[in-house]
Amino acid sequence: MSNYVVLHCHSDMSNGVTNIDSVTKYQDYVKRAQELNMTALALSEHGSVFDWHGKKEAIEKAGMKYIHAAEFYITEKIDVDESGNPIKLRDNWHCLLIARNFDGVKEINRLASKSFNRKDGSYYYAPRIQFMDLLNTSNNVIVSTACLGGILNRASDNIQKRFLDFIIKNRDRCFLEIQHHNVLDQKNYNKKLYELSQKYGLQLVACTDTHSLNEEHAEGRKILQLSKSIRFDDEEGWDLTFKSYDELCEAYEKQGALPKEVYLEALENTNKIADMVETFEVDRQTKYPHIYDDPDKTFKTKI
Repeated sequence: MSNYVVLHCHSDMSNGVTNIDSVTKYQDYVKRAQELNMTALALSEHGSVFDWHGKKEAIEKAGMKYIHAAEFYITEKIDVDESGNPIKLRDNWHCLLIARNFDGVKEINRLASKSFNRKDGSYYYAPRIQFMDLLNTSNNVIVSTACLGGILNRASDNIQKRFLDFIIKNRDRCFLEIQHHNVLDQKNYNKKLYELSQKYGLQLVACTDTHSLNEEHAEGRKILQLSKSIRFDDEEGWDLTFKSYDELCEAYEKQGALPKEVYLEALENTNKIADMVETFEVDRQTKYPHIYDDPDKTFKTKI
């Protein structure tokens, strides 16, 4: 039987950096993925890696490979004024980063920590990294272009060109992310990404941008957003529920933007990415800082 790996998925932990983004616990996604015989799972929260170790334990306990990921907010750059204060520009583009190995986990975690710095202008409405931070990621990090809020759809022509050049140069670890939402903007964006993949020999990957376990959770998310006067205009008509392989194929068929063989290959590339990811163990032993050159001698001297 064919199957795929969910790589772009938000639990209620994304609410920590944005407004009511999900009402679904990550444990619910893990249970559903296990029911669908999926082999791996990523929880890619907005701008953070909240409780990543808890997610790792839950996913691995369910017999699946843990994939470390986050959907980062990107700003072009952080300039300062004459007084040295950061000039804040709200140009938060999205980009999905996935760790290939433990070094990639640490790299993504460092970027997440950096994005929350409120003194240097990184945090502005949301935790952000700079465009050059993205371009400077190592081979330990897989890059996917994310949703309609991504760089190739929202940024200036100059930034799009620079990002595309980066993707072409790093084609082995960069993917153009198509999604199944049956709306005109997504259809046009999928076609654009397909054209780029054909022109430059780039890989497509089919992601879901999941925010809800099912329709009931989607309705709960909507109700909570209404109660807080929150509305994401660019999500109108999207289907953000967790999908089985057959349901996702049906959604792409209904969307009608891409040939069947194209979206099937993009679905298979989710498995390819999962295979690129190395498993790792976390050292749970207690750690102490090394403060003194000779701690035993210092201890005896002090007492």
